[in-house]
Amino acid sequence: MAKKYQVTDLPRQFKGYVHKQDVTSLNDIYLVPPSQNVLYDDGGAIRTRGGFTLDGAASTTTNPVRRSYDWRTSRGTEVNLRITGTVIQARFNSAWASFYTLAVNTDNPEFSEYWDTTEQQDWLLFVLGNRHLYEWSGGITTFASATATTITKQTTVDAFDTWVEAGFHDAGTRQVIIGSTTYTYTGGESTATLTGVTPDPTAGGHTAGDVIHQAVRVTQNVPTSADYTNNLIATLNNQVYIGSNFRRIIYVSVQNSISDFTPAATRTPGDAAQLYLDETPTAFISQEEVMYISTRNFWYQIIFEAFSLTAEAANVKRLKTSPLSGARTQASVARIGNEIMFVSNEPKLRSLGRVENVETPQFRDLSDPIKLDFDDYDFTNVHLLFNRSHLYVAVPVEGFVLPYNVTYGFWESPQVLPVRRLAIVGGLIYGHSSAVIETYRLFNGTNDNAGAMEARAAFNYQQFGEPDALKRFDEYLAEGYISSNTKLTLGVKYDFGGFTSIQEFTILGDDNAILFQTAADGSFGKNPIGSQPIGSVTDTLDDLAKFRVIKTTAPTDFFEMQVVFETNDIDFQWKILRMGPASQLSPNQPNSIKQ
Repeated sequence: MAKKYQVTDLPRQFKGYVHKQDVTSLNDIYLVPPSQNVLYDDGGAIRTRGGFTLDGAASTTTNPVRRSYDWRTSRGTEVNLRITGTVIQARFNSAWASFYTLAVNTDNPEFSEYWDTTEQQDWLLFVLGNRHLYEWSGGITTFASATATTITKQTTVDAFDTWVEAGFHDAGTRQVIIGSTTYTYTGGESTATLTGVTPDPTAGGHTAGDVIHQAVRVTQNVPTSADYTNNLIATLNNQVYIGSNFRRIIYVSVQNSISDFTPAATRTPGDAAQLYLDETPTAFISQEEVMYISTRNFWYQIIFEAFSLTAEAANVKRLKTSPLSGARTQASVARIGNEIMFVSNEPKLRSLGRVENVETPQFRDLSDPIKLDFDDYDFTNVHLLFNRSHLYVAVPVEGFVLPYNVTYGFWESPQVLPVRRLAIVGGLIYGHSSAVIETYRLFNGTNDNAGAMEARAAFNYQQFGEPDALKRFDEYLAEGYISSNTKLTLGVKYDFGGFTSIQEFTILGDDNAILFQTAADGSFGKNPIGSQPIGSVTDTLDDLAKFRVIKTTAPTDFFEMQVVFETNDIDFQWKILRMGPASQLSPNQPNSIKQ
């Protein structure tokens, strides 16, 4: 008679990663600490995550990438920025090129996008903690040739025929920088050749392929308050919002202006405004045509309300919050659809959004299932970013990225990744280093930048419905997928912490006795006629072979048991679909716990 296995089927039963409830009291199937570097894949399996690979040149300089910004321009291009040391760099042709030098390496730019109604292009605005407002057109290309008064761009590298198409200014003061030399130009933007160039670019020694970028323009002393520092910036309806880390006043510009922040005596729609908060601001984010502003403890809505046909009031509405429930920093907020996600000062991951039939936006606590992690972590320099189906929370002090699976509404296990900032490049998730001037493509490849990855899937304890009875088994079933080079350890802890016993089994990816590989060729002669469609296969191919194994062991009495799958080497890959013991009640009575 075949044995009956108590099988855990992950595609149907898995509920995410948790760290709050007692790991021996969970009814469903979860991952629990010390799980790491495994994810729930689209097929319903728990698998090793992809690795990370270096993007651009390696670096030995111990400067973290402390800020970043991803700009989708009106030209249909993508400009990815990173700030490290005293430079702001842009990703161009898969390399990182510096385009602005900061005064000191502690300057922390914040960015926002703005539409210029004169040049009919969007600009990138940024602030640096002083009284000025900085603007960059995003223009970046490569040098082809020059005369004494002209510079010609290459058109094959950036795929734009003219300078203005590549994002360069065609009005106002216009300058480009090649190497360390700044050139002013007066025309030619609608062609591939700038004219009226000074000084003589032929004296610069430039060669074909040298990077050219638009010079940053500076609007000085805005707003006009002498003791105001511009630390935060946002744009809504083409009005610029400026905030300071040290003042409770918020300045809003005249619509379509980056220099006029002076309120009118009687305010009309589009006029400048000055707003007053209860505390200094920590973050700006717009949602549903409303600007939201956070402080350490509070959240505010900025609402413009008409009280006549020509007059409009700028109102500050404080939302109902509890102490420390404001966003920590600008980097700790992100937008997902109709909700704002943020890490608060409590700390918690909260969402702010509309609830059906409720007029005021409501807060939800999303971090409660992993409350003990949030309570324990240091969220200094935390960064949030949403990509595809996951919200990623980078916690650089701890060396973790925490993925929240928005599709299924649960947390994934912590990912050990050395990143401080997150980015989206070409629709894919990237990470900027927390230690050196490097950027990585995340969840890519099978190792961590040629290093080992320690992957662990620790499931909660199971008592099989009878916590007071002794159980035992002599066979354990595991099913999943595995790469041929992998040695997967299956650990079993009998009773809490392995008090009674700890046993380990090895599952080998080259053990043909347990492997079931898909036929990869459906052409004539490879399979019986009619068994597969001509020229194809019926199964979805994977680079991993399927395994099904039953490990045998001497029976050990236990009250509860925990299963842990783990590897720690280069290029090891595996997935777990289902597992379980052929468990039955022990003939022995639990006399040891009777008193």
